[in-house]
Amino acid sequence: MELVVNTFETEPLPEPRETFVYINEPLLNSNYKAAVQQNFINSDKPSVFGMRQRLKFKQFNSVNAIGVVLKLSVFVIALTMMF
Repeated sequence: MELVVNTFETEPLPEPRETFVYINEPLLNSNYKAAVQQNFINSDKPSVFGMRQRLKFKQFNSVNAIGVVLKLSVFVIALTMMF
């Protein structure tokens, strides 16, 4: 039995790439939010955009009483059916 040893010229491994570090910074910081809120409060009252925004703001911040009653009644009925 013979031992055969082959030698190859190999290239060194490439340098590792710089790792990407993700810094979690929010897109909307508190300064931006404060500026947007201030602009919303100081918006021109007679403008169409201002009226639409105020209507949307009131619509989404109010609770629909009929919807709440219906959801609550369905929950109570389902709860009584289980027991």
